[in-house]
Amino acid sequence: MAANNQQQADKRIIGFDCEFVKPPPSEFVQSECPVCLQIIREPHQVTCCGNKFCKACIEHIKAIQKSCPTCNEKFSSFPDKGLKRSLYSLKVRCSQQKDGCEWMKELRQLDEHLNTDPQPEKQLDGCQFVEINCIYNCRNQLQRRYIQNHQIKDCPKRPFGCEHCHDYKSTYDDVTNNHWPVCGSFPVPCPNQCGSTIQHQNIDSHIANECLLTTINCDFHHVGCAVKPTRQDMPEHQRENLLTHISLLATSHAKQQDKITNLVDENDKQKESYKSNLTALQTKVTTLEQQNTASNAEIKSSKTNLTALQTKVTTLEQEKQLLTTNAGKQQADIASLVEEKKQMKIKIAELAQLLTPYVQLAPCTAIPLGPPVLTMTNYQQHKRDDDQWYSPPVYTHHQGYNICLCVNANGYSTGKGTHVSVFVCFRRGEFDNSLKWPFRGVISYQLLNQVDGKDHKTHTITYDDKVPNTYCTRVTEGERGLGWGHPQFFAHTKLEPKYLQNDTLLFQIHKVELK
Repeated sequence: MAANNQQQADKRIIGFDCEFVKPPPSEFVQSECPVCLQIIREPHQVTCCGNKFCKACIEHIKAIQKSCPTCNEKFSSFPDKGLKRSLYSLKVRCSQQKDGCEWMKELRQLDEHLNTDPQPEKQLDGCQFVEINCIYNCRNQLQRRYIQNHQIKDCPKRPFGCEHCHDYKSTYDDVTNNHWPVCGSFPVPCPNQCGSTIQHQNIDSHIANECLLTTINCDFHHVGCAVKPTRQDMPEHQRENLLTHISLLATSHAKQQDKITNLVDENDKQKESYKSNLTALQTKVTTLEQQNTASNAEIKSSKTNLTALQTKVTTLEQEKQLLTTNAGKQQADIASLVEEKKQMKIKIAELAQLLTPYVQLAPCTAIPLGPPVLTMTNYQQHKRDDDQWYSPPVYTHHQGYNICLCVNANGYSTGKGTHVSVFVCFRRGEFDNSLKWPFRGVISYQLLNQVDGKDHKTHTITYDDKVPNTYCTRVTEGERGLGWGHPQFFAHTKLEPKYLQNDTLLFQIHKVELK
């Protein structure tokens, strides 16, 4: 029971859950895994106490506690191929023998026999007493010997087509519960309970034209019969009320004759009125024809004027196109000049930055470094990319050490994701042969306040014997050495609005003291 609970908990493929046909020979000191308490699967031996475990069990132990579960010592493990060869050749009973399976073969054949995770095309192969999932995902789990009948006859998720319209295809549950109530071909009883069964789409037609229990108007309702018998009672109604219907017809006929006489009289009056109106209309037509002739002359004159205007418009459009072309060339020339000006400013700034250390820094033992300002642009992009930005190189003094700043916008080590990390890196310099190595002294760098020029964030690094030489020795290979600094230099939450402006951070080497 403990092994089953453990298997359900971590979903690992642990030992074989079965019994040997005969007890293992005496040379088998161990055939059961101490972790899952089942027959060992893929035996692995530990180097500490020599015990054997399932491969999956011992790898799980390595991942969670690092010590042997039997002797509590640190260990490593290796496959025990000899035990596997001997153990897998022993005969075992099927783990489903409690349900009636009589299979008995070598342990190596047990997984193939159980076939617990079959492909759909191999679903019926293997032990008939193993419970497997229905391939239609109905969440039912049955023994293999019952699963085929379930999937063909009982599964609510099995493929099913409407047997009435032969068009809709889905699952049995969807067709019977959702489609049939709206299927036009689905047979339903007549709502008048006449005993007929009709397709859903033909109900209205059946009630209107066929159903014997439908209430309908008498054939003589247009002459005054107000009785509404059912369709099956209509013949009897007509027989019983023959004289009444004849009387209604006679009365209706007399009324129609009076109406006809009145209509004839009214028609004669309208004929006279129409003749008078026709004469007036003919006079109006003559007048309109004369007006139309005059309008045609005006239209002809307008067409001549329109042609002249179109010619002028064409000329103006050509002039406009020429002006537009000239304006485009001028804009291109202006853009080119602006870009040249921008490039010149960049080159002047780069040249000034390269010359500043040699102009403003003088050799001394304690040097407050002013400019250059080391500008890190695109801060948010560096943060998202989680990369490193290296500043331009700066010499500590005339013919001094060549250094630069390494900045991790998204932080490094203990500052990962929460701080800006800043480190100092030594670079290969042209004066390295005349300098003392490893470097000993103090280097201070600042993150500048861009709003009021106060409260710059400063960090000082002391290079003494406690600092490993790998961080302050001469760079002999590559362009930069390893960085030494502060992983939690400045918190992301405190950057704005003073220190982060226009997606840019400004740094400065504040001071260098040589020892």
